[in-house]
Amino acid sequence: MKWAAAVFVVSLFSLGSAQSGDGVPSLEVMARSSVYNVGENKVIYCKGLNLPERIEWYAPNRDIVGERSTVNSRIFSERLKNDTLASSLVLLFIRSFKIEDSGNWTCKAGELFETIEIIVGEKVSLSSAQETFEGEETKSARFDCAAKGYPPPVFQWYKDNAPIVADNKKFFLRKKEDNYQLEIRNLSHQDTGEYTCKVTQKALSHYAHKRVNLNVQHKPLLYDEFDNTRTISYSRYRTEEVYAIINAPKNITCRAVGYPEPKFEWFRRTNGHDDPITDEEMIAHAQDGSSSTLMLRMYDEEALGEYKCLASNEKGKVYVIYHVQKGNKPDMPDHLSVVSVTKYSITFNVSCSTCNMELEEDKSEDPQNLTILGYTFQLVPFQKGFLADWNASEEFNVDIENYTLPQTLFVIEPLRNGTAYHVRVCTRNSAGCSDFVELDSTPKTALAGKLFISFMLMLATTLLLMLI
Repeated sequence: MKWAAAVFVVSLFSLGSAQSGDGVPSLEVMARSSVYNVGENKVIYCKGLNLPERIEWYAPNRDIVGERSTVNSRIFSERLKNDTLASSLVLLFIRSFKIEDSGNWTCKAGELFETIEIIVGEKVSLSSAQETFEGEETKSARFDCAAKGYPPPVFQWYKDNAPIVADNKKFFLRKKEDNYQLEIRNLSHQDTGEYTCKVTQKALSHYAHKRVNLNVQHKPLLYDEFDNTRTISYSRYRTEEVYAIINAPKNITCRAVGYPEPKFEWFRRTNGHDDPITDEEMIAHAQDGSSSTLMLRMYDEEALGEYKCLASNEKGKVYVIYHVQKGNKPDMPDHLSVVSVTKYSITFNVSCSTCNMELEEDKSEDPQNLTILGYTFQLVPFQKGFLADWNASEEFNVDIENYTLPQTLFVIEPLRNGTAYHVRVCTRNSAGCSDFVELDSTPKTALAGKLFISFMLMLATTLLLMLI
């Protein structure tokens, strides 16, 4: 009923606006070639003026589309009761599109005709949009991406958003009917990640995807971390020299990655015997399970010696032996000044003329004259009438990158704009920090509001000059 009412209103409007004009025959399909989805409904109008013959609709198989009947209940044509050759409007009804309806549909009257192309597509749907797969080292993993649709979709597999290219060594891509399968051989920890199958039907402007989270079970692997980059070590164990300052705390961090998540244990080694360290206040484990820190209290030289970190899971274990020995406490910085400030940073000039700033290649360090690695800054917001609470300070570690030409300028950021700070700095080597040197002033970062006002005044002045 809704279709009939809509068609009736549009038809009255179309016929009422039609004029015989100068008597020249014309024919127009009032629709464009389009793409439709399976199950959609559509009414297409064909309008003619001063026609030599009555209008007929032709299906892609060149059969005339008949009027509505018990046989033609899904696809049929319909002309208005007052239809004439001088002014005619014939409607084509297609209910519940099927893929076989695709093709050229023609409106024809005598020698006059106009054709539109209809493409009927079926959007693909994936049975599962998210999966988790547990793999094992040296074995294979296969991921299915089955999607049936029309026009045939385009498939692409990605790992962590990078396209996967079949190399017939590590990655294999196979098409089995409507399934695009990805196989990964000889699994390792490096294959852990998110794999995505992206399915695209450009003609339908349709896109779908399936994600597979792969976890590869493997024994723990030791790693080092620098600038948020992990360097993996494939050895079962290793030894490290650690320097400590007497009467100063010393933290030793042991890093290992594995799946299942490794368990960390610490031991004190005496004459080749490992004694478990059970004091929970001395050990801190990272929340993500990738590291553990031993916090030594270096009250005297009895704390020196060997310590062992063991990381294990059901797939294996690795360990590190730390040789903790006495190192020198570095000299304090002998110069500290402010060079410049911005909204969110302060630049300092720091130097230590009595410190060992040069690292000799191919030579072990002298524990009593360790090379300076950099400086540690501590900043506390200034509050009038209150002393600096250094326990609540924000700490910034900066490293000296060039040992031949010592770097003395360091930018501390990000900081709060428009804020004055108490500042203190210590020199840092591999054993620990020197005593702190406190800046005798409280530098203040620039106020964002003032900078904005200055910019607006400058902009306003420029506009006034343009108007003069």
